[in-house]
Amino acid sequence: PNSDVNSSRNITLFTVATFTSGIIMFKSRQLAVKQHEKLPGDYTVTVDRSG
Repeated sequence: PNSDVNSSRNITLFTVATFTSGIIMFKSRQLAVKQHEKLPGDYTVTVDRSG
């Protein structure tokens, strides 16, 4: 019985991890698109701040 519980828990964790990584990839892709849409002036400002 314990092994069954562990396997189902692992499947749930795996599903959540896959779902979460998919959301992160989707959001980071949206962020990249937004950065590309920025004006060159805005981009240099953000680079200066990060540096």
